[in-house]
Formats: sequence, C-alpha cells, structure tokens
Amino acid sequence: MDVNDRLEQNQNGSGPNLKPDEKRRYLGTFRERVVLAIKVSQVGSERSKVVLSEKLRAYPNATLLIDQDLAGDAYMDYLKLVIQAGNAYSLLSNHDVSKQTDDPYAFVLAEKKAIDLDNIEI
Repeated sequence: MDVNDRLEQNQNGSGPNLKPDEKRRYLGTFRERVVLAIKVSQVGSERSKVVLSEKLRAYPNATLLIDQDLAGDAYMDYLKLVIQAGNAYSLLSNHDVSKQTDDPYAFVLAEKKAIDLDNIEI
C-alpha cells in the first residue's frame, strides 16, 4: 500500500483498527487500561457499587465508560457515584456489543494509559 493511501485512510478514519474485538468488549478501550469491569449481571449488586466507589477514589484520573443500553435504569446510580467522586465519565449508546460473551460489560472504569491490572472483575 502506498504511503499516501495510508495517510488518507487514517485522515478519513478508515485506517486499520487496532484490536477491534478487545475494544468492543471493554467499551471502546483496551484491556490493559481497565481498572474495573462490571458485567450486566452485576449491575444491580450493592457490592458492585461499593467496589466502584473504592476504585474511583483509588484512581482519580480514571474515566467511567457507561453503556446506557446495557446498564438500563441502574446507570443513574453509577452516574451519581462517579460525579460524587469527581471522576470523568462517558455515556455510550448504541455501542457495538461484544459477541464474545453472554454477559457483556455495562460499566468499565479505565485509565488513559496502560496499568495492566491482573484482576479487573468483581
């Protein structure tokens, strides 16, 4: 491929996508940046909210990615937690849900750069 073609593709946003399956699974970010991932089946759990609150305090620069479609009405509870903690958040809708699992992530707390935590689930 010609260098100019590659540059044009990248400018148009149609260039190669790095790890697209991984990014779909983790709501648009890479696994290496994830602090905490909460599955749809865990959304109603009080433990999920407690753990998220702890992680928000421990990682003040992390952003909470919220898939509104998967989180349902519970997203408001989580949104209140992230606002109280002062962390950034991003509301996602019509997100391309991962086909890799029957229980996808509804919330992902992620840093801007790699932190490579071993355990990211509750």
